[in-house]
Amino acid sequence: MFGFDTWPWQHWAAMAPNAKAIDSEMALTWGELTALVDGQQARLGEAPIVVLDSALSQRALIVGMLAAWQAGKKTLVLNQALSDEVQATVLSQLGVYQFLPDRSREPDVNVLPTMSHWQPDRPLTLTLTSGSTGTPKVIAHAAHQHLASAAGLTQMLPFLGLADKMTALENRVDRWLLSLPLFHISGLAIVWRWLYKGAQLAIYPCRGESMASALTHVSHASLVPTQLYRVLPVLRQCLDTCTLSHVLLGGAAISSALTEQAEQQGISCWCGYGMTETASTVTLKRADGQDDVGTILPYRDLMVADDGEVIHRGETLALGVWQAGALHPIDASTGLASRDLASWCTDVQPPTLSIVGRKDNQFICGGENVQPEVIEAHLQQCAEIRQAMVVPIDDREFGARPLAIIQSRGHFNAQQLADYCRRLPAYQRPVAFLPWPSLSPEAGIKPSRALLTQWAQRQAID
Repeated sequence: MFGFDTWPWQHWAAMAPNAKAIDSEMALTWGELTALVDGQQARLGEAPIVVLDSALSQRALIVGMLAAWQAGKKTLVLNQALSDEVQATVLSQLGVYQFLPDRSREPDVNVLPTMSHWQPDRPLTLTLTSGSTGTPKVIAHAAHQHLASAAGLTQMLPFLGLADKMTALENRVDRWLLSLPLFHISGLAIVWRWLYKGAQLAIYPCRGESMASALTHVSHASLVPTQLYRVLPVLRQCLDTCTLSHVLLGGAAISSALTEQAEQQGISCWCGYGMTETASTVTLKRADGQDDVGTILPYRDLMVADDGEVIHRGETLALGVWQAGALHPIDASTGLASRDLASWCTDVQPPTLSIVGRKDNQFICGGENVQPEVIEAHLQQCAEIRQAMVVPIDDREFGARPLAIIQSRGHFNAQQLADYCRRLPAYQRPVAFLPWPSLSPEAGIKPSRALLTQWAQRQAID
């Protein structure tokens, strides 16, 4: 399936053992990586699920995951930023599991680990949803879904590896920076694009100010718009040596000014739409300042229901939800109701998808349905605004009113923003504009609407 009859790292180690697999300060070839994976597998116990601590180094997480998969086990990378209560709830759903690292267990040097047969349709990864509406769900995918996701995306977004060299199409091997956490589906998607293509996975420090330096080592990266905004001035100073050519943006609205600036520096910007349940990206396009999210990628299938809700099907759709130690399958024929609201843009062919917002984010203001994302998109057109989030605050007369939280490139003028929003219907006009708070470190892929709503409500009370 997708060119593999064994585990992908075993495939590349057999084809090109001396080719670089991981690019970092301590680089690894495919042969060296496979040896490390075999050694880690010897430390695993009998439990069918391996829980990895997100605080481990990225290298340790990669080796640990591959070893667990090779042993026929499922993996869950547990986000240590989650509360103890949420972590306990998640772990209670798994059934029998073991932690990695397990320092109490020594490898059995007298027994060679037995590599599990390559079964691409067997549950392999367990990934938590964002949990924006309560306790996160544990979503199960097989290798098939991850490879289908990687294969479809790389048909549109060029990402070259040993697979392309073997077909004599190209001579270069690209490097994708592991810039996103592995407890998030977008981080896992980077891993599976690397494995699918036999490319290079770049592991460099990339928190805060280290991001710009990391990006000078790679050809591809997945970033949120704020990160790209911060690094562009630094990358401009090293245009002759910077190798960054493609950035996949997500997590927030993307301004055309930002992408135009990046394109002028030779960086192609991409954006799209996806979910945990769909193994990451479902639609994709070159970022162009328009509010659509592009066309459907290969191996995906979606429809927009009569009420505007997106229904997902296709080969990237998750196997199901892992609950009480067992898989509760998603009916592939019925599909997955996403809670996302969308419409088709038929002015172009093939049609593109435009996301209106989340059903869960809607609130009522004076009897009118307010979709915060519509107001956010309007505000995002202001050149001085990096990011905007609109949340409801309680109101005695109207039930709720929209309030806008603004992250700007400088000091913003609330009155000017209020004047700008007079183009919107009265019920969509924010009642106030607040500067973006410092609630927590940048641990996630996108800002927490729930946290910002709670914060805004407190400001309104105070």
